[in-house]
Amino acid sequence: MKKPQKTIDLGSGELMHPPRLLGLRLNVQQLIKWFFGTNAGIAIIVLVLIMLSLLREGVGFLPTYSHELSVYRMAGLEFCDYVKKPLLENQEILSKLKRALNAELNTISKSARDRRDAALLLKQHVEDKAVLAREALEEALAAAGTTPEKIAELRKAVSVSTAAAVESEAMSSLFNADEQKRLKADLLALQPDQADPPPFIKEITDLAAARDAEARTKHAAFVSAVDAFEEAVDPITEIHDSMEEAALATKEKAVQRHMAEDARAQLFAAAASAKTEAEKQTFIKDAESTSLENIDYKAGIEPILAKLPEIEKLMPAYREAIQKAFDGVPKKAGDGEANKLISKARSQLPTHIKHLDDSLSLMRTWDYSKPVPKVQATVAFLFGGDWITNSSWQDFYGVVPLFTGSLLIALVAVVIAVPFSIGAAVYTNQFASPREQEIIKPVIEFIQAIPSVVLGFIGISVLGDLIKDVSQIPWLSWIPGFPVAERLNMFNAGCLLALMAVPTMFSLAEDAINNVPRSFAEASDALGATKLQTVFRVVVPAASSGILAAVLLGLGRIIGETMVVLLVAGNRIAIPDFSDGFGTVFQPAHTLTGIIAQELGEVSRGSSHWQALFMVGILLFFISLLINYLARLMVRRFKTYKV
Repeated sequence: MKKPQKTIDLGSGELMHPPRLLGLRLNVQQLIKWFFGTNAGIAIIVLVLIMLSLLREGVGFLPTYSHELSVYRMAGLEFCDYVKKPLLENQEILSKLKRALNAELNTISKSARDRRDAALLLKQHVEDKAVLAREALEEALAAAGTTPEKIAELRKAVSVSTAAAVESEAMSSLFNADEQKRLKADLLALQPDQADPPPFIKEITDLAAARDAEARTKHAAFVSAVDAFEEAVDPITEIHDSMEEAALATKEKAVQRHMAEDARAQLFAAAASAKTEAEKQTFIKDAESTSLENIDYKAGIEPILAKLPEIEKLMPAYREAIQKAFDGVPKKAGDGEANKLISKARSQLPTHIKHLDDSLSLMRTWDYSKPVPKVQATVAFLFGGDWITNSSWQDFYGVVPLFTGSLLIALVAVVIAVPFSIGAAVYTNQFASPREQEIIKPVIEFIQAIPSVVLGFIGISVLGDLIKDVSQIPWLSWIPGFPVAERLNMFNAGCLLALMAVPTMFSLAEDAINNVPRSFAEASDALGATKLQTVFRVVVPAASSGILAAVLLGLGRIIGETMVVLLVAGNRIAIPDFSDGFGTVFQPAHTLTGIIAQELGEVSRGSSHWQALFMVGILLFFISLLINYLARLMVRRFKTYKV
């Protein structure tokens, strides 16, 4: 007789027992579901905690910065800066004029000066290599009672050491064979007590001086113009320096009072958390005994405002002097670089004169007691063009130079990385044989394993020198920015970041192409399309959402990179000079990530500088969120099929 079969009610689950795990009757499926759900929850919690930690450290920045801007105004620093701005512009224009003048003088004197410098450098090298023998002879000559025989012996030792040094030195190609013999004879005759320079070295030194004099005579009008432009600002500089002294004295008093207020607040906070009444009273007594000096801002401003009538007289005289000085600047120079610099200086002059007038208007209407708007700290941070820290004058926290540097470097990296990564993804997925895929994919993905600091070293020691050497090739001088002045620049950093972004973009783009339904390609083939037509008119457009998402996520990787930009971007905190056009990318710059890595370890915790760096971190956090949001938006916007 057959045994009756057991029935299991799968609907109610009452007759079905979960499997045992470690001797316990547990539902494994529920445990797995709970495990992955917990991980997702932890990821969200960590993200929230990161944001809260950034906000906790950075939330006090805007009130602190607003207070510093108020002191900046009430102490008179703002008024002094209205005078200082034209002075700084004067230095920028003067620098261009001096460089243009040197380039113009070089057309006459450079060859002679190069020969002189080469000879003097060779002489210095020889003397350095024979330094021990020379010092021994000098000591003997200075000492009393040294015998002539000893002096002769030491002179012979100097000659031997000098001869060995001369033999080890290579003669410059600037000298012909006869001149090299004469220079070698001069070097062999060198002695420590030799009063007159060697004959041939004196000859080429005198020739260089004569060529310099000839060049300055030929371009005397240009030389006089540069000197006049430089001297025109001296009277205003003297007044500005005296105003600065008064403003800094007032600011120092304000800083001391602010520190005393902080100390007092900390004592009251300690009293509130004291465990015993005796401790509480001690803290309160110490807090009440902390002296707070009253600051008379009006008295500090008076000597500064007293200079305004004098400034109003000097500004027109200065304007007239610099315009007259520019009359002596040639319209067209004989050197191409000098022409570029003169053109830039001339283009800056009208703006400089306008700023002079604007500064006078601002000084006339300036009021130290006018309150600083609460929103000004936010505007100054987000749209300020200066990031100046640890300054005895005034700290400014404007992120525009840092944001501009990050943006330009990211743009260079994306322009380089996108064609390589997307092209490699299309080829690997659609055209490469299985054997080629086995080689290409691991090699590209291996790039992610290279530490960023190693890539930074490559940028410093290899790529930077390569870019600079290539830019020196004469027939490439037509490229904007060539020859490159700085080997550490935005282009260098962008190239390395592009290399780092390629694996991310490649992998995601290749997955997007691979997810296109095979039926799309089969339908295209059935209609008689070629392989290229199928790939570029069907497969790639169908994968466009994933490819765009790959590019945006690669951009997020680029924006967040720190070590490479810190090592090779040049770290110059200034808004790039966009007048160079494409050549702008060959200028040094700093970035949002780089400034945090560079300065966070050197600032005191809780200071305005510390809080400003966390505000930069908050800004980076929101930029990353925005990029990821745009990636998701692109996926939804351009999605053409459902997998």
